[in-house]
This record gives sequence, C-alpha cells and structure tokens, in this order.
Amino acid sequence: MKKTFVSHAFFVLALLMVPASALGYRFHYRAADYHSEPRFDRNCLSSVDVSVMGGSTKNGRNGNEDKTDFLNIYGAHNMHRLGEGVQNLDPLNIDDAILINLMAQPNNGNFGKVQFTGKFKYLGADITLTQNFCNGFFAQLVLPVHRLEVSNVAFTDISPSTGLPNINSAEWTQFLARFDNILTRHGVSKAATKETNIGDVVIYGGWTYNNDTIDYLDFLDVTIKTGLSIPTARERKSTHAFSIPGGYNGHVGIPLSFDMALGLYDWFTFGAHVGGQFFLKHDVHARMKTHADQNGFIKLASGKAREDLGNLWDIGTYLKADHIFGGFSLMVGYNYTAQEDTTLAVEDTDVFTDLIVNSDEMLKKWRMHTVSVAAEYDFAQEGQCWNPKLGIFYNHPVAGKRIFNTNTIGGNAGLNITWKF
Repeated sequence: MKKTFVSHAFFVLALLMVPASALGYRFHYRAADYHSEPRFDRNCLSSVDVSVMGGSTKNGRNGNEDKTDFLNIYGAHNMHRLGEGVQNLDPLNIDDAILINLMAQPNNGNFGKVQFTGKFKYLGADITLTQNFCNGFFAQLVLPVHRLEVSNVAFTDISPSTGLPNINSAEWTQFLARFDNILTRHGVSKAATKETNIGDVVIYGGWTYNNDTIDYLDFLDVTIKTGLSIPTARERKSTHAFSIPGGYNGHVGIPLSFDMALGLYDWFTFGAHVGGQFFLKHDVHARMKTHADQNGFIKLASGKAREDLGNLWDIGTYLKADHIFGGFSLMVGYNYTAQEDTTLAVEDTDVFTDLIVNSDEMLKKWRMHTVSVAAEYDFAQEGQCWNPKLGIFYNHPVAGKRIFNTNTIGGNAGLNITWKF
C-alpha cells in the first residue's frame, strides 16, 4: 500500500516507475494518495523518495453517507444521557448534581443534543527507502510523520423550543453553563487539538517481475509484497475528545498488496491494485459508552479493553499517459478503501458491557471512494546512475461513510540510483 514506480521496456522509461510516493496509509480522516505501481526489477537498484501532502476540511459524511460537519459524522452528541451509567456520581458535587438532574428529565425529541462544528487540518510527510537485491526481491522502509489539527471547535444546541423539557429548561441551561467544568471533572476536554508525531513505521519485503516480451503488450509488471507495521505512532489521547491518532492506535499490522501494470501502444499504462492490512489485538485505555443512547466523540467513562481493530481493505486502478512530452506523464486513478468494524472486549464488566460499548458509531465500519490525478516529470537518461524525478498529485474523496471529506494535494521528489559493480 506504499507508492512505487513501474518499468517500461526501455530503461529510460522504466526509471520513472520506481517508488515515488509512500503516502498510501489508509485513514478515515483524509483522502489517500493513489495506489502503488509495480517496482522495476533491476538488481541492486536503490530508491530514496520523499512525499508531502496536506489538506483541510469542515465537512464529512455520516453513517448514512450524507454530508455533515466532520465532528458530526457519528451523529449528534447526546448530552441528555451523558451521565447515564457513569459510576460514583456525587449528588453533593455541583457538576455531578447537574448531570443527575439532567438525565432525570424525560425524552423530548432532540432535547439535550448538540451538533459540533470545527476545522480539520492534515499535513503528512513520508520518507521511503527501497533496495533491490537479486532475482526480483527487494526491501522497503517507510517512515511517516503527521500533523493533525482540530480547531475552531464550537457547538449548536438543537434542543426543541416547545414541549417539556426544552431548550429553556433549567436543567439544560445549567448543564450548558457548566459544560467545560463537567468534562474537566471527569478528565476529558472538548478543546481544540494539535499533534505532530511519527506515524507507524512500515517494513516491507517483496518480489517483482517485469516482462517486456509478451505479444500484444509493451510489458507486464507484477509486484507482491508484505511486511510489518510497527506501532511507533502516539495512541489516541483519552483525555481529549477530539484527539485523532496518527497511526493505528498501538496495533501491530500485517500489510499485504498485489500490484499489476500493463503497457500498450508505447505510451499507455493500465494498472490495478488489491491490498489489505490485518491487525493484532491490543490493550487500550479508551473512552467507552455506558448507555445505549450516548453518542459522539464525548464520553465521560473510560477503562481498559482489548481492542480488535477492524481489518483494512483497498482496491484501485489507474490509467497513465506515460512520457507524452519528454519525461512528462499524466495519471488518473481511483481507489476504494474500507475498514471493518472495530470491537472492544471490556475489562471492567461491573462498569461496562460489551453490547453497549460496541454499539458506538465510532467503532463501526467506514469506507471511502477516492479519485486521484497526478503529473510527473523524470529526468532519467540512459547510462546515467543518478536519476531524479518530481511529481504533484491531488486526491478527492467523492463518496463514503463515516469519513472526513479532506481533499489532499501534495508533491514528491525521488532519486533512483543504479549501482554499477
């Protein structure tokens, strides 16, 4: 699932196709870069690539695939039931007393519910090192760095103005007046967040095959690789409601991918990708639901659980006009990414129940459809050992479920070194 470049029948064309971008990590919060292409099979070829991309959004898609603010992709936050099931509420404490009085009120439509708004910004950079050995075998190391920011956090009260209770009920106005204090008492904040950290480092081993002698085709290239995703990224902070992890939340992952490319008419390339990532279970400390009606990012109770992170799947395809003007190439691609439901096995069964905890919309499957376009220029020359290349790309999520609608734009620079021993 990391970016590499494919060969052509001719060596000069082939040098464009070695790794150019490894920003292939799949997350619900931003559109990923286009899929990898098969690697060039040349003994002892070394590649160094740096890719940077970023984007921002205020929007997302909820569980019904409807557009909404990105902080509401899991539905409106139900503050009316925020205190339900929370242990050791003290009626003598002003903030706990407000929670107790609020949840004692009957239901009335959207009473006690709020919708949050904000702005999400993403900036990421990947450094990718790839080394060919002999007979098509290669190794690859990907070092990612992410900056994730949630800012301008605000909320709108959507409680009804008629019936009882309503937007003017004393219990509700008291809650809103003490909102931040109530969250602080239970060790959580709804404040903006900004984090910069290393993502999950990935090590790959793979095999690639190039054939330029097939009838009716310029070439057929195939690459298969697998590896290990090491949980070097910081896990999600349970003290910050809107904290977003820069990796897979402490899980060891096992990525698998298959890439294929066909060359036609000396300039046209069709490629396809199938990939997946499987995760080992991991113990986490997380915010969890204590009542079925609770919803959204904000939860008061936290505890330990065994997390079974949903497996990731992605498929994609691309068309490429290769070297249409000197070293200039254009590409358009599509990929579908989905992550299965995540489940938690709670440790403290006196406070939490697996059924209620796993009803959380935040744990449900997400999916994203992305269209990508890219332009590249390679400076490779036949017989030259050092061959640089540059590229730019744009990724747009066209549809999805439980995702942020974060368009991303970026660029990459790479250097391919053909050693002569």
